[in-house]
Amino acid sequence: MNTVENSGSNDDFLFINAQKESESLKQRLFEIYILYILSKNLNFSAQINDFFDKSILFLKESLNIHDFCLMLLDEENKELKIVKADTLTYEAAKDITFKMGEGISGIVAETGEPIVIADVSKEEKFLHYKGKIPDIGSFMSIPLKLNYGKVVGILNIHKKETHAFSQNDKILFSTIANNMAHTIERARLYEKAQKQSMLDDLTSLYTRRYFLECSNREHTKAIRHGDTFSIILLDIDHFKIINDTYGHPLGDEALKKISSLLRACVRQGDVISRYGGEEFAILLPGTDKEGATITAEKIRGVMENDLKINVGARKTRNITLTAGVASYPEDGDTVEKIIAAADKYLYIGKEAGRNRVINKSVDTKVSVADAEEKRIARRSRLALKAIMNINQPRFFEIKIHDREWKMCNVKDISKSGLFGETEYEIKNGEIYTCRAVSSKEVCSRDTFMVKVAHTIRATDGRYRFGASILEENKVWLRLVSLLTY
Repeated sequence: MNTVENSGSNDDFLFINAQKESESLKQRLFEIYILYILSKNLNFSAQINDFFDKSILFLKESLNIHDFCLMLLDEENKELKIVKADTLTYEAAKDITFKMGEGISGIVAETGEPIVIADVSKEEKFLHYKGKIPDIGSFMSIPLKLNYGKVVGILNIHKKETHAFSQNDKILFSTIANNMAHTIERARLYEKAQKQSMLDDLTSLYTRRYFLECSNREHTKAIRHGDTFSIILLDIDHFKIINDTYGHPLGDEALKKISSLLRACVRQGDVISRYGGEEFAILLPGTDKEGATITAEKIRGVMENDLKINVGARKTRNITLTAGVASYPEDGDTVEKIIAAADKYLYIGKEAGRNRVINKSVDTKVSVADAEEKRIARRSRLALKAIMNINQPRFFEIKIHDREWKMCNVKDISKSGLFGETEYEIKNGEIYTCRAVSSKEVCSRDTFMVKVAHTIRATDGRYRFGASILEENKVWLRLVSLLTY
């Protein structure tokens, strides 16, 4: 009888163990399945927002977790900020932050070790999200930690009941958190690479490609909602002369300063891009032509009054911009047509004398006034040429020694400088006497003085240089008038 009873006891014991092993195996298979589903979902998360959405869906649907909080570490300020949570938690505590080591969340972020609290009423360091969520019984905080130990955030799960989490929960969620951490890091690297490809290296403004993508998205949105948007094209006046006279490093400095001023003149939602070498484009969503013109005029005024670059010898040079403004749907029904219209108005502004804003609504008025101005200037220049009875100057001569003059081919000029090419190796910083000549003869005995600001060797025996006029005088202004006619 005892033998039978002992046999029954052994069988029961074996049966119970088998049940436990079976349950353990089921639990393990369930965990493996859960991790497989998580990995499958998160592997396709290339962007942070996409990751957040999938993580929330996973916690709710696959794990039946409804009270949770995902916090990311702001490395600059060394504090945890809530980025996603269940609705009640987010509404109550969305503005709460934790410094490293502050509360349970801060301790987990600082140590990189998970913490499970069976009964929060017995834990003094538990802060109930700084009093915002008092109805918590048990709490689990898991670090989002990369393989090399860096913590990027934490995952908090809480329940109203006490003793709601087991040791297996801690192990499972630690593995889940590890997957989430690596997905966050991958998404951040992807977004960083995307951002770098969208930004111009020199100015940190958006690239032309990104500007066009944004414009096309705004165009689609405007069609759907019957809205408007505007585009401003801006070009730096006489930028080639700045580069050629003072060198590309100074030109780059000017581009950076202009970029900074542009950011200060527009709204946060506007898209500023470096559209070309010295050309910029601005997309203004939801802005009509009148509003865009006001913005463009504000930019032009700021540039004219505030933008100066140091060109050496305690001298500065002002920089101005010319802008063209076009809007949807007034100037076209496609992005290409709107940009073409803005470019046309920009060209009108250049022809009208630069340093101005042109749009279709003021085109006629401005053109009439400028046409009259140009007609008077043209008549004066013709009279000047008739009185002087000379060929239009094409060259300068540079006086090298007391009696020796060297021919200089004129490439470009402005009221403040010139860019040329000569066979003589002139020196940076040196001051030279110059005079104008045609292809056959000296045009005038009058001379002017230049200071060389930049020189490079173009080919064997040929040198290109940029020089500034030491002081504006009638000789130089007359030559500029003739050469730019």
